[in-house]
Formats: sequence, structure tokens, C-alpha cells
Amino acid sequence: MADKLVYVTGKGSTRKDDKTKSWQAAAGPTKMRLEMKGRGGKTVTVLWNFPFSEEEVKALVKAIQQRSACGATLKDGRAEFQGDVKDKALAYFQEQGWKLQQAGG
Repeated sequence: MADKLVYVTGKGSTRKDDKTKSWQAAAGPTKMRLEMKGRGGKTVTVLWNFPFSEEEVKALVKAIQQRSACGATLKDGRAEFQGDVKDKALAYFQEQGWKLQQAGG
């Protein structure tokens, strides 16, 4: 029983880091759609395909979130806003001179 290794301090953490994914700016316009499926009947506005850096996307999400007075999150390169904020997001993109393409129906 004495040969069994119980604890080692020299190796550091052996867990895999989930934040190793690097941010990649996409080519083409940012896309937007409304989703309700799998969200308990709640409407969510989703933006993806950002041609910006990660810091610029975070600032963009925060600006639209403040303008719309809603909750928002940034997951897997997609910005998700609580509620139907497509008109305010479209207006923000037009003010900045960027293109926003509506996807879906």
C-alpha cells in the first residue's frame, strides 16, 4: 500500500481547460434570428458570424444589451439576447455602418 501515489504538488492541474478555444473572426455579414425552440416558449434574439475581435464583440453585446434593457450572454461565438430585440440590434448596426443579415423567417 505504500507504493500508491496519493497527492503530487509539482504537476499542477490535470484538468483540461475549456477556454483554450481561440476566437476567430468570421467572413461575411453578422447574422441574426429569433429562436423559441428549446427555451420554454421564451423568445431569444441570436446574433452570430461576427467579423470582429472578441473584445469588439463583447463591447457590441454590452451596447445592444444596454440599449434594449435586456439580459444577454456570449456563448460559443453567439450572442444571445433575452426577448425580441432585433429592431434595436438592426438600428445599432446601421448606426455603426455595419451589415446585419436577418436569417430565418
